[in-house]
Amino acid sequence: MKDQVTIYYTSDVHGYLFPTSYGDTQEKPMGLLNCISQFQKDGNTLIFDGGDTLQGSPMASYIEAKGAELSEADPFALVYNTAGYDAVVPGNHDFNFGYDRLSRYFNALSGQCLCANAKDLGGKTNLKKSHIFTLENGLRIGVAGIVTDYVNVWEQPEHLKQIQITDAFQAAKEELSALKKECDVTICIYHGGYECDLNTGEVLSTSSENAGYRILKELDYDLLLTAHQHMPVAGREISGTHTLQLMPNAVQYAKVQITVENGNVFIESAICPAGNFHEKEPYKSLLFLEEKVQKWLDVSIGQLQTPIPEKDKLSMAMYGSGVADLFNQIQLAYSGADISCVGLGNTPMSLPAHVTMRDLVRVYPFSNTLVVLSLDEEILKRALERCAQYFTIKNDGAVEISDVFLNPKIEHYNYDYFAGITYEIDLHKPVGSRVRRILFKGKPLDGRRLTLCMSDYRASGTGGYEGYKTCEIVTRISREVPELALEYLKKHPIVEVRQNGGIVFCQ
Repeated sequence: MKDQVTIYYTSDVHGYLFPTSYGDTQEKPMGLLNCISQFQKDGNTLIFDGGDTLQGSPMASYIEAKGAELSEADPFALVYNTAGYDAVVPGNHDFNFGYDRLSRYFNALSGQCLCANAKDLGGKTNLKKSHIFTLENGLRIGVAGIVTDYVNVWEQPEHLKQIQITDAFQAAKEELSALKKECDVTICIYHGGYECDLNTGEVLSTSSENAGYRILKELDYDLLLTAHQHMPVAGREISGTHTLQLMPNAVQYAKVQITVENGNVFIESAICPAGNFHEKEPYKSLLFLEEKVQKWLDVSIGQLQTPIPEKDKLSMAMYGSGVADLFNQIQLAYSGADISCVGLGNTPMSLPAHVTMRDLVRVYPFSNTLVVLSLDEEILKRALERCAQYFTIKNDGAVEISDVFLNPKIEHYNYDYFAGITYEIDLHKPVGSRVRRILFKGKPLDGRRLTLCMSDYRASGTGGYEGYKTCEIVTRISREVPELALEYLKKHPIVEVRQNGGIVFCQ
């Protein structure tokens, strides 16, 4: 006897409901509303999401900033409920706005909220470890949800006072043991990625941020749906488990066809584009909100003395970035630290003389807060060596971006721009031995400790900056960086962006 189940899967939507990137007002083939318009649901169909919904887009920023002014209905939950999502797993960014925001969102969802490695100490959410769905054809589909346990590293402590994140792999293992006894098909939805190259098995990361490959090799779920890394990974079978991953911002979704015949499970999948079509609802019901977002984005918030032209990523890193200079200037102004560093997104960026909210969220879409660390010269040098690893020299002597920052995924955001120091690097030296000299106010440090302001994300040691985890925290600034930038631009009629230090390349 042969039975089938169809699964639609989205992840890392990051607040992109409408078909727009918000860089302009043009509709594009993207957005969750376009994705769900292609779903065809019946009694043998399940719809899942792998997390990171509440943060990332201008709409998400607007909802967080203006939440009290909106109606009681959660816009994200409205879309998921209209589409008929059966299960949703939280992503690490869904914790960014605290326990109450997360619980309001989860409690507004009609589907199951699954996270086996999240213990709700506050008792406000409807979180479950796993759920068994019984289909019209009688198939029993066991689904476990887990989130990367690096939430404990990244998230502000106050956001986790009422929710405890435990080991992701162990939770996946325990749920599998329970589900296999009761189910025809077992599925793990994991908001995390792969720590190894899927083709070669080469270890790419030794942290616990991503454990997808270990789950594939050591556990025997029938299907592992991953997220978090924002990598397009076409469906494939590894160690008997089918797995895949999607690009972010709802530009695509996955359709998975599972066939169960005589106890054997066969899986095929396709990654599908979001397309250009959306149903009338809930598009029409949410259009008022989208119009508010677009108007909010076009509000002028400040003026720069001169516009900041766009550069490619290599030129930005080698010769400095006006955008990075601006944010370092803001971080130093609010923190009072000796020096500052900032990471930027993966795309080239510019700013016009008259800055709008659209410009601000385009160049800094993160919900980071700030941390000031006290560090010695050794830790600072290790951090600068990590930055120097961004560059490599070709045989013809030309400088290019190292594969370390491009594979398995593009990570320009892990290159940091520093202000307040000048440091010399020699690219002809081996990686780890490139930094020749560090100057603060034109003089060598000579054992002096400095205070360094950075995002809370970087202060966690993420991105190859493990040394920061050993440093004393001088202060935390709980307000988000875009909020500080908005205030700074409003306070200063005309902002002069100044370059304050940077790299000197030795010949």
